[in-house]
Amino acid sequence: MEKSGSENTQEFFNLWLKIYEDTFGKLVAMPTLGPTREKSEKMMKGFSTFVNLYTAWMKSNINSQSVFMEAMHNMSEKTTTEMDGENSPEKYRDFYRIWIETYSETFKEFLKSDNYASDNGKLMSYFMDFQKYTRDILEENYLKPMNLPTRTEIDEINKELYSLKKIVKELTKQIKETSEKTNTSVEKPHE
Repeated sequence: MEKSGSENTQEFFNLWLKIYEDTFGKLVAMPTLGPTREKSEKMMKGFSTFVNLYTAWMKSNINSQSVFMEAMHNMSEKTTTEMDGENSPEKYRDFYRIWIETYSETFKEFLKSDNYASDNGKLMSYFMDFQKYTRDILEENYLKPMNLPTRTEIDEINKELYSLKKIVKELTKQIKETSEKTNTSVEKPHE
């Protein structure tokens, strides 16, 4: 029996992952030495962060490809006999309706599955890790040396600005209340 596209993709990906783990994976796990140790560790962490993201993305693609192949197989089974004979607009309408229903039903079941939720959660987690890593590297290697504000510094400034606005608002309120009290107390003796 011939292998489906998703099986070939899975086989290729597993082979790629094994080769990575046997070669670069061992380099990433090696301890770094010397004066550039810290920078090397960060770069290796970034490489493994990227590989984690790529792995989760590939697994997600393989799962989607499998579901697509399943939907196509289901579609083929449902329409094999219905498209026999002379073609007419009604047949094409029925074919289109069956196609939409079959694909919708197959993908709906896949999207409800625990497997999809788990894989999607891993993908998003690895994406967030990769995004954080790239932001940290950008700040450290480009923004700080160019004396530009980093995200952390901007966040601190925003917090301080918010705090100052609250203080000014409260002081303005107190000044207004004090001013009103002195105005009313000054007016009473003259009456």
